[in-house]
Amino acid sequence: MNEINQLTPEELYTKKDTLEDFLSTELRPLINNKSWMKEWEQIALRFKLLQFKSFSQEEALAYQWDTGRVREIIEDTILQVRQHITLDEVKVTVVPALPFPWFKNLDRSIWTNGFTNSPNSIQLAIPPNPDEQFLRYLIAHELHHASPNNPIYELTLETFTLGEWYKMEGTAEFFSLNLYEDKRWWKKDLSRELELEYWSKAKQEIDTTDDRIKSQLCFGDSNKGIPQMIGYAFAHEMIKSYVKKHPISNYNELYFIDVLAFIDEYENGASASL
Repeated sequence: MNEINQLTPEELYTKKDTLEDFLSTELRPLINNKSWMKEWEQIALRFKLLQFKSFSQEEALAYQWDTGRVREIIEDTILQVRQHITLDEVKVTVVPALPFPWFKNLDRSIWTNGFTNSPNSIQLAIPPNPDEQFLRYLIAHELHHASPNNPIYELTLETFTLGEWYKMEGTAEFFSLNLYEDKRWWKKDLSRELELEYWSKAKQEIDTTDDRIKSQLCFGDSNKGIPQMIGYAFAHEMIKSYVKKHPISNYNELYFIDVLAFIDEYENGASASL
């Protein structure tokens, strides 16, 4: 049976004096031998949860969401996703969506973000009144990562290349955006001209496992003129270009296509458009 655990702002505030112990108890079970992050503290830092130690009650409760409605959306989205890809029973952990720098000019309803640390387990950060279509898209994206079919859990930090990242995120984007309305706030930044310019840089680093380089190309770097989240938008285009030439009959097929097939097909199309 699926498990949904909502770590609400009210609960985090109530536990603020023993927050590390509480978070350790809640987050440590999410870690196993296939997890990317090996310590519960890394997950807590990823979502800035320790900030609740310094919040007043009023500040903490400003992050509260409708737990009943969020549970309904999660349960319904899992049912929808399960019709299309292989899923075991899933553990969903919900936490508050705290502000990141790139949220500065965004409506709070699309502060929703997520992380999948291991198979069959996803973590979601949700704002007080989430845009429901964006939330469903994000849940589907993370569930795609969490499928036991996903080959990323056979990789290590030493073998997880930029190319593998494009496959992982691009196939998750392709899947979730075929199910739900596209409300991605970062898609507007990727013109065809910028896409090709970006690819000319990225393909030189396609085999890198250097986290610094991957972070710049995947998440953006304003100092280098690389837009926020451009890697996600690009990865989606890469997978779309492949499927256009090589139609699939089942979304599970995308897990088993070699990353080089996606890269080569995209490069052929990019070269033809120059």
